Amino acid sequence: MLVGLTAQSLTVGPSATVIAFSLAAVIFVSLLVAASFIVSVGSGDALKPIRTSGPTVRRFSGYVLVAVGFWFVVLAFLPSPIIGA
Repeated sequence: MLVGLTAQSLTVGPSATVIAFSLAAVIFVSLLVAASFIVSVGSGDALKPIRTSGPTVRRFSGYVLVAVGFWFVVLAFLPSPIIGA
């Protein structure tokens, strides 16, 4: 897009170039604002299932942490085949 505007600036005067760059900047910024607004409105509905499944995920991750901790305790008492205990 900028290459096209730059090429246009070679064929028209400086005032038309400033208008073209300004118009492109305004459109680009308005598209970014619109996209962020759409994402913010849609994210509330998208996060509802995640919020309702939060306690289940926490409970499951707790079980995983307990299992990993138990495995580390077991490994602490087993002889290591790598070290050659």
